[in-house]
Amino acid sequence: MEVSKYEYTMQLLAAMASQNIAKRQKISREKAFFRFMRSKTGQMLFDEGTDMWMNGPDYIADEYRREVKGKWGK
Repeated sequence: MEVSKYEYTMQLLAAMASQNIAKRQKISREKAFFRFMRSKTGQMLFDEGTDMWMNGPDYIADEYRREVKGKWGK
């Protein structure tokens, strides 16, 4: 099965953003990846209509942190 260039880019960005999240939260990359993928930010990354895939991994990780802070920071 061939992966489109968009899908490949999205997968790579998810992995890189998860690595950033893991480092900041001091958790495993695997745990960070699964948390990210279940998030609204993770879903938006894989939605071509949002164009989130056009941003870098640091921006995406920051969006995830804002999402989490909004959910659990209240």
